[in-house]
Amino acid sequence: MSAIAFHYAYRRKAAEPAYNLQREGVSMNIRICAVLCFAAALSITVAAQSEPVLVSANIPRHPPLACQARIEGVVKLTFVLMGEAGEPTNVEVISGHPMLKDAAIENVKTWKFRNAFAEGKYETTFDYRIASSGPQKVTFESFHRVEVATCLPVQWQP
Repeated sequence: MSAIAFHYAYRRKAAEPAYNLQREGVSMNIRICAVLCFAAALSITVAAQSEPVLVSANIPRHPPLACQARIEGVVKLTFVLMGEAGEPTNVEVISGHPMLKDAAIENVKTWKFRNAFAEGKYETTFDYRIASSGPQKVTFESFHRVEVATCLPVQWQP
């Protein structure tokens, strides 16, 4: 390269604005990353708000006949939330012992939810156990899982 060509090339690059001295595409990549991060944050926020919030429910009970028969088990149900009503509709049993199904259905029908954006079909599980000792308890791990240990074993006396 001749000295004149080198001098001309050097002067031309020195006269260009500073933002053109960056590698091509870096600023566009930063913009794309910023937009994608914003979209991800927005979708996480919307997803967090779309989960319904259980605001009231009757305390579920182990059915008396199931307690006497010492029947334990898991009942899986589905239900639908529509609009701002906040009450489950179309409550259906997926699986579970016949003596436990009705109690789970009736309990889900008493639930009240908050969040108008939570329309859709949801699933919940009731885990009925016979308490071996200690206090009777009901545990809600959100509305997706309910543990019921409310009947104490009957002690047989001769």
